[in-house]
Formats: sequence, C-alpha cells, structure tokens
Amino acid sequence: MATRVPYIDPNVEHVGVSRLRTLNASNLRNFEKTLVIQDNNTPLAVLLTYDQFLLMQKQLQAVLDTIEVLTDDQECTALRDGLKAVQEGRTRSLAEIRAGLKQKVARGK
Repeated sequence: MATRVPYIDPNVEHVGVSRLRTLNASNLRNFEKTLVIQDNNTPLAVLLTYDQFLLMQKQLQAVLDTIEVLTDDQECTALRDGLKAVQEGRTRSLAEIRAGLKQKVARGK
C-alpha cells in the first residue's frame, strides 16, 4: 500500500494573533496567502480568501457526491454497466442521441 504524502500549501504562513490588527478590507482584497493564526504557538484559526474557501467547498462536495454514488448499490451497478458498455463499444454519438430524441418528440405531438 502506497503512503499518502500530505499536500502542503507553500502559501501558508503562521502568524500571531497581533497580525489581525493589520488586516483591513484593502489588505484582504490583495491577499494571496493562507494564514494560520496562532497564540503561543497554538493554532487558533485559519484565514483564507473567499475564492479559496469556495474552491475547497466545491472539492469537498465532489468527494461527498462520489462517496454517495459509491455507497449506493444501484448507482454502482449502473456505473459498472455503463463502463462495460463503453469497453464493449456499445455507444452512440451525441448526434445519434439528439436525432432519436427529436423523433420521439415529433411522434409525441
């Protein structure tokens, strides 16, 4: 089993609580680092940009969605069946699918 190497963000900077006094809206707009705010070498909080936060949330949601699919027996079966169909060449082009949908819509009118 391979050992996982943790991701270390080179932009992380450990700072004391006193650094918070220097942060204002102007500073934060141009902020590019992630700060670990600490008191007496004890981490208290993490400050990062809103865009970084949204990216983390998006990645977390993707992981949760993957876990949801992989823990649902029907979803796993459908996924395996779909992959098997691709391996066996049982696929259709997007143009074929669109044409088929147009025919169904035309017949339904």
